[in-house]
Amino acid sequence: KRINELRLLYFMDYRKEDAKRILKEELGWEDYGGKHYESIYTRFIQSYLLPKKFNIDKRKVHFSALIRSGQMTRDEALKKIKKPPISEEQAREDREYVIKKLGLTEEEFEEMLSAEPKTFLDYPSYYPIIKRLRVPIRVAYKFASSSTPAFLLLKD
Repeated sequence: KRINELRLLYFMDYRKEDAKRILKEELGWEDYGGKHYESIYTRFIQSYLLPKKFNIDKRKVHFSALIRSGQMTRDEALKKIKKPPISEEQAREDREYVIKKLGLTEEEFEEMLSAEPKTFLDYPSYYPIIKRLRVPIRVAYKFASSSTPAFLLLKD
């Protein structure tokens, strides 16, 4: 099909601090203190729920990208990762807000937080069937996406 993908942003010199400065000066943008912290829910999920329940710290991925692009050193990242993502007061406020908005009691939320983490595999779905049929599905996809009609490809 000779389709080539050209990712223009890969050829741009993007500097996070320069982008933030331009956004502040030209658009009056306000820095919320963290990636995706502009929403209480995303701040809560990324800085409280993911680390506490699933041991996932999204800052590792964000800092890794900055290290790879030369915008942060590994030592700087290690120092930042040792600090909590948000203050205890902010975490408490966000927790109270989310619990209230979700209509939960403190006990219900704590029960969910302390429950064993689950994945999509813990729930009924067609995934096992799709997994078993992945090769026939791949073949059918190739037939469907081919410019030659399938009946001609199957002809003796």
